[in-house]
Amino acid sequence: MFDKPYSFDYLGTKETLLSDPVKTVQYRFKAKHRKYLVTLEVFSYGVVAIKYCDLKDKNSSQRFNKIFNDNDAFRVITTCLYIMFDYWKKHPTTTFAFYAVPRKWNDSLLQQKTFTDKQTEKFSDRYKKVRFTIYKYAMENLFPPRHFIQLRDLKNSIYVLLNKKQKKPKTTLRTMAKYLAENYELIFEPD
Repeated sequence: MFDKPYSFDYLGTKETLLSDPVKTVQYRFKAKHRKYLVTLEVFSYGVVAIKYCDLKDKNSSQRFNKIFNDNDAFRVITTCLYIMFDYWKKHPTTTFAFYAVPRKWNDSLLQQKTFTDKQTEKFSDRYKKVRFTIYKYAMENLFPPRHFIQLRDLKNSIYVLLNKKQKKPKTTLRTMAKYLAENYELIFEPD
C-alpha cells in the first residue's frame, strides 16, 4: 500500500530566525491531481514536524486543513513518508511529530443515516480522525520499532515517532509538550 511514492525534489533548507522552529526544509512533488509542498519544521530540541499542502495554497492560513477526496491520499502520504526517510537517513537522531488536523464535522453527514446516539458519536469521531488513523497505520508499518518508540495522543490527534537515539527522550517530550501548550493550546498526553 505504501510502496509507490511520487518522485520528489528537495527545494532547500532555510533558517527561520525564530527560537523554534529553527529552520525549515522543503520538498515538492507532483501528484495525480495537484502539486504538493512538503515542509519539515526543525525544532531545537530534536523534533521535526512534517506538514504538507497543495502548492497553490502555500500562503493560505488554512493550507494544512484541506482534505481532498480524490482517491490519491495513500500515494500522497507515501511520498511524505519517503521524504521523512530521506531526512532521517541524513539526520539519524531525528524524532518526528505529526498533528493530524481533524476533519470539520457537519451534521448534514448524518442525513440518510439512522444511528443511535452512541453510533453517531462513534461515526463522528472516526470521521474527524481519519487522517490520524491513516498516519497511525503508516507509522506502525513503515517505521521499525528497533529505531522508534511510537507515541499517540488520540484526543489531540498528535503522533510522535520518538527516536531511540535521542539522548534525553523525556526532556524532548517535555519540551515539545511545553511548545504545543504555549503555541497551540494543546496538552500533549500520549495514550
